[in-house]
Amino acid sequence: MDTSTFWRLIEDSRTDTADIEEHTVRLVDRLAALAPQEIVAFHSEYRLHKARAYTWRLWAAGYLINGGCSDDGFEYFRDWLIAQGQQVFERALADADSLTDLDLPQDQDAEAEDLGGAAQAAYRRLIGMDIPLEHVASPAAPAGEPWRDEDLDTLLPSLSARY
Repeated sequence: MDTSTFWRLIEDSRTDTADIEEHTVRLVDRLAALAPQEIVAFHSEYRLHKARAYTWRLWAAGYLINGGCSDDGFEYFRDWLIAQGQQVFERALADADSLTDLDLPQDQDAEAEDLGGAAQAAYRRLIGMDIPLEHVASPAAPAGEPWRDEDLDTLLPSLSARY
């Protein structure tokens, strides 16, 4: 699966809904309509993008936006970031502070845990079993420099001011 098809599936399933649960249901439905090998390819592409977002700066952004961000929280934050579509995702990778431009509901965390399992759910629906082990390795540690709470105002000034 090429990158443009991957992002088209993400964005088409997000059309006309801000609800992450509805987005996930739609994505699972779209994926379940594909051939099993296409679902596996989507899953691999998803894992590649999620690994690209494994950076200290994005962890700091998730920490600010969500009022804290554990290891699991950062997993779900990266799922949420992918759910926002290619433009937001790529822009955030280049400049995590750009997430200030999004109009995020104050009562909702920027997390999308279930979206990360959409390919598994679609594959299970179609085949009745889990996707075979992936060959996409997760990075051992986030890219970039670790931060401390007192660094956040300088590291991400717009997000720090907003959150």
